[in-house]
Amino acid sequence: MIRKPSKPVWSLLVNFGISLAVAVLVLVLTQDMILNLPPFRRAELSLIDLRFEKRGSRSLLLDSSAVIIVGISQDSYNALPAKWPWPKSYYARLVRNLHRAGAKAIGLDVIFSASDTGAHAEEQDLRDAIREAGNVVLAGKLEPDAQYYSLRKGFENFGNIIADSTSLIGLVNVPADADGVLRRYMPFGYESQRQRRIPTFSTALLNVYYGQKPSYTAEISGEYFHYVGREIPRYDSTTFLINYYGPSGMFRRINVADVLDDKDFKTVDELEHPGEDVNTFDDPDTGYLTDGTFRGKIVIVGSVMPEEKDLFPVSFAQGRREGDNEMYGVEIHANIIQNILNKDFILHEPTWLTALVALGLSMFTFALTAGIKSIRTRYSAQMEFLGLAVIIAEMVILYWVSIKLFTELNYLTDMMSPFLTVAGCYVGSTIYNYVTERKQRLLIKSMFTQYVNPSVVDELIANPEKLRLGGERKELTVFFSDIESFTSISEQMPPEELVSILNEYLSVMTTIIFTHAGTLDKYEGDAIVAFWGAPIAQDDHALRACCAAVEMQKILQVLRDRWQREGKPMLNVRIGLNTGEMIVGNMGGMGRFDYTVIGDSVNLGARLESANKLYKTGILVSESLYKRVAGSVFGRELDLLRVVGKTEPIRVYELMDILGEETIPRSTLDMTEFFTAGLLLYRKRNFTAAISEFEKALQRVPSDYPSKLYIQRSLRYIASPPPADWDGVFTLETK
Repeated sequence: MIRKPSKPVWSLLVNFGISLAVAVLVLVLTQDMILNLPPFRRAELSLIDLRFEKRGSRSLLLDSSAVIIVGISQDSYNALPAKWPWPKSYYARLVRNLHRAGAKAIGLDVIFSASDTGAHAEEQDLRDAIREAGNVVLAGKLEPDAQYYSLRKGFENFGNIIADSTSLIGLVNVPADADGVLRRYMPFGYESQRQRRIPTFSTALLNVYYGQKPSYTAEISGEYFHYVGREIPRYDSTTFLINYYGPSGMFRRINVADVLDDKDFKTVDELEHPGEDVNTFDDPDTGYLTDGTFRGKIVIVGSVMPEEKDLFPVSFAQGRREGDNEMYGVEIHANIIQNILNKDFILHEPTWLTALVALGLSMFTFALTAGIKSIRTRYSAQMEFLGLAVIIAEMVILYWVSIKLFTELNYLTDMMSPFLTVAGCYVGSTIYNYVTERKQRLLIKSMFTQYVNPSVVDELIANPEKLRLGGERKELTVFFSDIESFTSISEQMPPEELVSILNEYLSVMTTIIFTHAGTLDKYEGDAIVAFWGAPIAQDDHALRACCAAVEMQKILQVLRDRWQREGKPMLNVRIGLNTGEMIVGNMGGMGRFDYTVIGDSVNLGARLESANKLYKTGILVSESLYKRVAGSVFGRELDLLRVVGKTEPIRVYELMDILGEETIPRSTLDMTEFFTAGLLLYRKRNFTAAISEFEKALQRVPSDYPSKLYIQRSLRYIASPPPADWDGVFTLETK
């Protein structure tokens, strides 16, 4: 026989199972390798951009960078005599001047896609200039393939007519993400026809800079690309992340016209103003040829003109307006080259760690939120708010940690997975708690609606930990009430009228019990049994019971006046209250049980109710109860009483009113004072003096039967003195 695990173990297994399911679901939704869902993918990509925004521009590279951009700009368009497209001779002169100025590597980020009519000599001159320099990389393109960019048509010039078999080619293809933003870079492309790798534009320039062979490309090993002694963390199988230093404009730019303007070249200004040559390139004092601007640098020539449409959306925005996250292609290459030069790479969290974090977060969040939801107090709404606040706090911490890791360590974590995990676990724990608590609510509601105020039932449902099903020993206050001479009254009334008046009486009394948060135990004909302090613990259960008992007697007086006018019988009710330890819980047999109390303390409450007959009082309470409420109620000690079934006597008190609710009449206060004085004399065997005090009490309240009773006892003891060991205890012979 296979046994079901114990409840704590079973709950733990269920929690673990739900946590694992949430973690797996989140990974399926967010990881490309499992299921590429555009909404989640785009959200994760936008969170990468957010981290760049929070980090801000890292440093001004205008002077310190090894990369300089020679820009094809509007100023150059205006300064050069020839109009666009410029003759190849301009580029030949540009290459020669940069080489003369000491540039270590030169990249022409320009695709020369078609020959100009009659320009073959200029094209050859450009090839010669490139060959003479020996450090020029031409831009080329490949066609996109499934994984790589590959050359499928076999054009050796890669779409650039200046390229020949001796040219250094770098591919300018940069893959865009699903939202069109350029965040990744390939260290090489793949020519499928010859099955060889082709360096991309940035790595081709670095090959020249580091003196590598033109065909040198990065090697893949594990999670890294290995290139010129550097480990570049892979983002996916073919790319790494570009670690942008800032928005457009971070790298130094020099106009093409300023590099062309040597002593043998005339700009528009120089042609329009003969004899006023400036020669920004080879001026002996300020020219670029001798000032060291290009010496030892990587120089990239490319467009910085919006009209040329060499602008691409990137992760970094300038922050001035929406859509200002565009960057020129030459600047993107400059960022990549500087990343590799500085070994400044972004390390992406591996998938296995993402899965481990998701599982850990799932288990922690589910256990925490489910635990909070299981803590039921009177402030259930606040606990729900606390659970939600914990979730928000978790997300804020995750967000802060992700930003901190990126800005300080260049470490990129997945953010969507943890966010969805936390949110999913909150939803999961909410559903789980709802399902598991629904059964409990139904059980509690069906069990206790007949016993307690509906508001108490609602509190038990909201806070089931306050309820222990089954017997437990607790200190409670028990209540017994009975209608005086009900048997004789019932014999004189038609059954219909009897039921009517009894139902009205029981209904009113029960309402008062519920109003004071008591628990109805049972009806026994005209008798009512109730208790306070369970199923919900009450520190003031004794006072609550007293308030209910006093209110019952006051309401009964109002009912009696009406019943008298209606010709109905007068009902007098006796109430007994006791506080003490008793067993409370569900008791009964198979298929039928009641939530009730048992024990000696319960029996004493019943004896006190019956003892009212002796003193003709309305409410009698035990000493243990009276001590707990003495500062809040008005009453008096009546007797030392030994009830049936008890050997030890108990002090019995009459409960007369609740302090603070109404002003106690002066006559009642005086009567109580004289009675108490008489009782003290009575116990000292000074019966004559005691009678005098009891008579004074009767002068204040002539109807006070306990004073009359003690006068009778005193007269009897005067006539027949009690034995020497008399202790003033009165033994009650009947139940």
